[in-house]
Amino acid sequence: MSSYLRAEDDLDAEARVLRERGWLTSDGDGRLRITDAGEEARVTVARHAPTIRAQIHKGIDDADYVTALKVLRQLIRNTGGSF
Repeated sequence: MSSYLRAEDDLDAEARVLRERGWLTSDGDGRLRITDAGEEARVTVARHAPTIRAQIHKGIDDADYVTALKVLRQLIRNTGGSF
């Protein structure tokens, strides 16, 4: 996970939201566990993700998408941000 984390990420806050939704629970040692409802949500998202992505990317070829990301990332760097 360390390669995915950024300094500004607040995993405790994210986990709190998922616990409030009933998708995560904590055991006695503080380890997070996915609940049955969380697994159901994960499966639902995984099932719908390709259709959602296709709708969002409709009419945009992959090369244009990559170029757009590169430009946006450079804009962020130019203004002192990080991604």
